[in-house]
Amino acid sequence: MPIEASAFQLPSGARVVRADCIGTISKEDADGWLRQLAPGGPFHGHSILADTLRIGHVDPEARNAFANSRKTTQSDGWIAVIVTNPVIRVTTNFVMRITRNQKQRLFQTEGEAVAWLDERVREGSAHVPAP
Repeated sequence: MPIEASAFQLPSGARVVRADCIGTISKEDADGWLRQLAPGGPFHGHSILADTLRIGHVDPEARNAFANSRKTTQSDGWIAVIVTNPVIRVTTNFVMRITRNQKQRLFQTEGEAVAWLDERVREGSAHVPAP
């Protein structure tokens, strides 16, 4: 599958989902990934580290699915996207503007993305009242 998901642990110990995007992403690939993020899916509500360094192309239908995803996934997690390809950067920026997701950011390196994501997750856990 062009979007390979796995558990990933931040330096703080928090577990997030790592999404390695490889090759061409089709509408079917996007739909399959979004089902995993939707309520009832295994990654619903998780923060995400998305690596697009090995992505080749995102089909227009897949871009549309991602652009409409905020309505269906309702995720409260943070999203750090590693992207160096200028075309993928434009696509990702477009999707971010359409979804108005204030909890997503683009990075050039994995180190920057992990540090930002770890800081956001730490801030979020600091605001959660103790049981």
